[in-house]
Amino acid sequence: MKKYLKIASIVMAFVMIITSVAFINTTTEAKSKVKVTVKGAKKNMTFNIGDKATYKVKVKAKKGKTAFTVKSSNKKVVKVKKKGKKITIIALKKGTAKVIVRAKKNKKKKFVINIKVVDPTKPEKPTNPVETTVAPVETTQAPVEPTTVAPVDPTTQAPTVEPTTKKQMETENSAGGYDDGDGSNIEDLFPKP
Repeated sequence: MKKYLKIASIVMAFVMIITSVAFINTTTEAKSKVKVTVKGAKKNMTFNIGDKATYKVKVKAKKGKTAFTVKSSNKKVVKVKKKGKKITIIALKKGTAKVIVRAKKNKKKKFVINIKVVDPTKPEKPTNPVETTVAPVETTQAPVEPTTVAPVDPTTQAPTVEPTTKKQMETENSAGGYDDGDGSNIEDLFPKP
């Protein structure tokens, strides 16, 4: 009988160890599966002073949804309000702040929004201004001299041009002009007195 009790106690201890290990694994697994999202929000956002925006928060875990907390790292710059599953961010004054949405079940799981609040009436100067200089463009054109045309005298007559080639001479002869005297024309045969 004592043997059976020893075996039963060993088996029970073994079962308890296995059960506790399985329980530890499921709780850590549930914590690691938690995910926090803020619908419509980005990791880096810019607000103008006085801007107000509302976002829906989702916290998902392996076993359904869980609760969350929200806070601002700089309450003078950004104020945050929580109502149900929604958060409202209000930009108060110029500066930077972080809005941290954290799961209650696993505080390591969070969604951080880096917010920069600017004054729209005062445009920001660039931190490293780059000077841009453009060299003046010179346009040089050569001066245009006026052209002069000699006046035409209507009383003067254009000089006659003497034919220089045989073809031009023959053309002139056929038109009653010059004759080269080679005997090809009838006038060469019968000279005029």
